[in-house]
Parts: sequence; structure tokens; C-alpha cells
Amino acid sequence: MNETSQIFSKYLADKEISRIFSDEALIKKILAFEIALAKEQAYLDIIPKTASEEISSLLSSIVVDPRELADGTRQHGVPVVPLLELVKSKIAANKAKFIHYGATSQDAMDTALALMLKDATKIISEKLALVISNLKRLTLKYGNTPCMARTRGQLAMPTLFQHKIIAWLEPLQRQSDRLKYVEDSALKIQLGGAVGDLAFYKEKGDSLRKAVAAALDLHLSPSWHSQRDGLSELTNWMAITSGVLGKMGADILVMAQTEVGELVENAEGGGKSSVMPHKNNPVLSEALVALAKLNSGLHSIQLNSLVHTNERDAAAWILEWKCIPQIVGNTAAGLNHALTISEKIKVNTENMKRNVDLFKKSNKQ
Repeated sequence: MNETSQIFSKYLADKEISRIFSDEALIKKILAFEIALAKEQAYLDIIPKTASEEISSLLSSIVVDPRELADGTRQHGVPVVPLLELVKSKIAANKAKFIHYGATSQDAMDTALALMLKDATKIISEKLALVISNLKRLTLKYGNTPCMARTRGQLAMPTLFQHKIIAWLEPLQRQSDRLKYVEDSALKIQLGGAVGDLAFYKEKGDSLRKAVAAALDLHLSPSWHSQRDGLSELTNWMAITSGVLGKMGADILVMAQTEVGELVENAEGGGKSSVMPHKNNPVLSEALVALAKLNSGLHSIQLNSLVHTNERDAAAWILEWKCIPQIVGNTAAGLNHALTISEKIKVNTENMKRNVDLFKKSNKQ
């Protein structure tokens, strides 16, 4: 049941997100940063054009086995160092010295992360839009069905099913609106050099950073080596989205209870029991609740990365490497389940009306 489990890959993870945060993808994104850096440095006459061309050719074609970087990552605490050692060994020394010229490992790692998050948020945004669309259709089809509201675990008063759906739908719509701001805050270039001040590049530093950002289609930003609020805003967005989906799952778990019988999570069949064949377990709703709780805890850990000592703090940095891929994967998995539920849910309108009638009869309304 580890982070790369194949058994749970369709239940508690998302294959596309797992691929985006794979070792192979990380290597490709680091190399994409190095290629863009060399090309723009040549354009600004910081390094020779011939060096840039050879560097770009090498880094565009090289295939690196992630296992080759394991020992070096343990030794140096970051995969950039062994990766650079490997690629520099495959090019002439007078050209190799211009790879990663004036940059620091954190520039490469943070920019690679931003590029991976850019790919991931595109997928998540698309999934979210589909869930919102499905919930709107569900409202149109079943929204006027009378059903019971429940407060503090007890029957409260009759209402309409649309009010249940709206409590899932409207927060997701607000999350969709918020995502653009969050992306602007997190999906940005990292280029500061040794201590974040671009001093190595002198008067060409700002122009270089602007050019690399444009080449990689990332937002332009001053160095944020020790300023991790943008990433924490993104994980907060993920945790909130998961929490909203968790609320949806929790509501369905109550309404799908046998004695309530108002909803069936999946009309095509839910989870089965190994010993009770009559059961139709709402396993996707259970996952929504669990994933929401997991992301709440992971985001809490991510917030500790804000305590980033001085100009670089790998103890804080490591938290992000462990938390962010899991948070994003959990969010995508939850959206996958919400999509299935919102497409295949069975609404037992007669049972909803029956429960309202029983309440009215018992309370003489």
C-alpha cells in the first residue's frame, strides 16, 4: 500500500498524475529547464551559442535511468547534482562548464516542480469542470424531489434534493473560480542563482529570468527560494477541493444506508462483500471521505515548509517533495470518484418521498 501501489492505483490514486510526478518526468522537467536556460543565455551572450546548441542537442536526446541517480541523491540530498554529473560526462569539458551556468539546484528543482504542477492542474481543472457539469444535470433532473434534511445526525425538516446537491456544487464552482489565482501564485519560474539575487548574471539577470519564464510558459516571478506561500496556496486549494468532495461522500453514505434508501452510489453496482452477497457498498463515497482527511493532514505538513530557514532549507524542501505529489494525486482520485458518482448515481425518488411522508405523519404535519 505504498505511494506507487498498482493494486490501489485506480482507487486511491490517478494514473495521469502518477505519471506526471514520476522519476522519469522529474528528470525531463529538470532537463527542460536546463535547455531553456542555455538557449536564453546564448541569446543574451552569456554563454557561447555553439555551447548552447550542443547542450540543447544532448539534453533533448539523452535518456537517463532514474536508478542511476539514486546513490548521488542520497549523497547530495538532491537529484540535480548527480544528473548534472552524468550529462556533463557526455559532452566536451569546454561545453560542459556552461550547463546549469550560474544556476543553483533549487532553481532546477523548483522550476521542474512548477512544470509538473502546470500539467497536473490542467488535468484537475478538466475533471472539476466535468463534475460541476454532472451535478448541474443532476439538479435539473432530480432537484425538485422532496427529501428530508438532517441536522446533527437527526431528521430535521422536509426540503428539496436540490439543496443537497447545491451544497456540493456551489463550493466546487467557487473552487473553479479560485484556481486561476492559485495557478498564478504557484506556477512560476524559479531562477535566482546561488542565494537568490541573480548576482552571477549581473545586469543581464532580470532579462534572463524573463526569457526563461517565457520559454517554459511559466509566470514571471522574483526568486522565491525561501518563500513557499505559493505552493502552500496550491495545496490549500487541493485540500479544500478534497474536503468539498468528502462532504459529498459523507452525505451519500448517510442517504445510501439500507434503512434510508434514498441513494445508490452507483446504479451499475458498488462494492461487494466477501461474506455478505446482498451488500452494495458505497466504496467511492468512502474513498472521498478518506481522501479528504488525508489531504487535510498532508496540507498541514506542507504548511511547515513555510518555516524555511535563511536562504535555503532542505529540511523544509523535502516536505514538499513528499507531500505535494500525494496531495495532487489524492485530489485527482477524488475527482475521478465524484465523476463516477455524479454520472451513475441512482436517486430513489420514491424512498425520498416516503421518508418525507413518514416524518410528516409522525410529526402530524
